[in-house]
Amino acid sequence: MIVRIRFGHGRRVTRRKGKNGRAARVTASLLGLVAICLGIFGFWRLGEDLGFTGDFVFSTGFLSHWQVWMAAAAATQYACWWLTRYSRQTVSEMSELAEDEAPAEKITAEKISAQV
Repeated sequence: MIVRIRFGHGRRVTRRKGKNGRAARVTASLLGLVAICLGIFGFWRLGEDLGFTGDFVFSTGFLSHWQVWMAAAAATQYACWWLTRYSRQTVSEMSELAEDEAPAEKITAEKISAQV
């Protein structure tokens, strides 16, 4: 008995720019949350320096300065912005390719009501 396993055709490998747009969008959304957390740590440390909050997690060392946390938050937010911009470029290129490949159908009110 011979068993043959056949896999469907996947996406074509292309040399277009921005082919990792989906991964960039997911990473950007996660980095946005990380930037918020880093900013919270920065404000917490600043609040401790001003006497508004309780003890900070790191009392000594490099991570005990609020400037480090704010700089890390700013750098992470910049990376998030850059990845979001990259993913938008991908979306616009994909929409242009889709318009070039297939002629656009005119959507009438009858088609829309039939789909609903």
